[in-house]
Amino acid sequence: MLNESNTEFNNNASVKEVNGTEDSESMHGRSSYIMPLLVFSIALCLTGLLGNGIVLWFLCLKIKRNHFTVYILHLAAADFTFLFGLWVWMVYLFMVLNGLRSTAVADDYIALLLGLLYNFGFNASIYLLMAIAMERCLAVLFPFWYQCHRSQNSSVYVCIGSWLFSVLITGLENMICDNGHQYHAPGSQSCTNVYFFTTAVYLTVVPIMVLSSLTLLFTIQTASKHCQSTKLYIVIVISVTVFLISVVPARILGLLLYFNVMKSNAFLVEFFFVTSLCSAFNCSANPYIYMAVGQWGMRECSIQKILEKVFKEAMESRT
Repeated sequence: MLNESNTEFNNNASVKEVNGTEDSESMHGRSSYIMPLLVFSIALCLTGLLGNGIVLWFLCLKIKRNHFTVYILHLAAADFTFLFGLWVWMVYLFMVLNGLRSTAVADDYIALLLGLLYNFGFNASIYLLMAIAMERCLAVLFPFWYQCHRSQNSSVYVCIGSWLFSVLITGLENMICDNGHQYHAPGSQSCTNVYFFTTAVYLTVVPIMVLSSLTLLFTIQTASKHCQSTKLYIVIVISVTVFLISVVPARILGLLLYFNVMKSNAFLVEFFFVTSLCSAFNCSANPYIYMAVGQWGMRECSIQKILEKVFKEAMESRT
């Protein structure tokens, strides 16, 4: 995440231990739980790819687009990017553990390319989720200003900005922090500076999400007085909550490892799987949240109708 979305979710140091550069005796001792974790990770990624693929399909081809669905479209694309990169990496590790011959050079290049891909997608997902929560909060707190002064293309600009900022963060993490090697030898000045910068970004993103969610929760509780529909707000609050529960602990764990509070290199493999599973769950959950919340109180089972019901409220709920 943020700077750790590269280091925590890339973790090429731990990946190299998984794919065979670790001594064979230690590797055999871990295979009893590494293989089930790989299989579960692959299945979770496929579940998320299916859900985000469905959302992308309907938003691109079936559902009339509005300014809010632009955010959802980009969020689904970011989550799909992350899950695809992580899925390919997990499949590669699965093949290596089942006898695929590979070289250290090939491992390095594959880890670098896939790490760039899924860290890029995950970082963009975080910034887009923050933008969604913040925009709905502004619509609630300043409805007149929001309706009169909001640019029609602002959602497009925000999405582009989120992708570009993800490029910056991912580039800093991978180029300066050397793809996760900092966990073996932490403390380089340049990488520590990157950590300070990305942690500052993180400490900005999380409070914005929390405050926006609390504002929307209050709106949900008082919505009946104003005859407002609340499904959209519920979707955002649940999505942010899933992010906070699944990703924030991994971020804290990454800091403990980097600053050598946890000193055992043997922990890195477990850390890689914990952060990968947490982030995969976070990126897989959103489509199913849309469908579950959208179906409440509806007899219509069509996915298109369910998604339309949730996302059209972005226009109806401006008050």
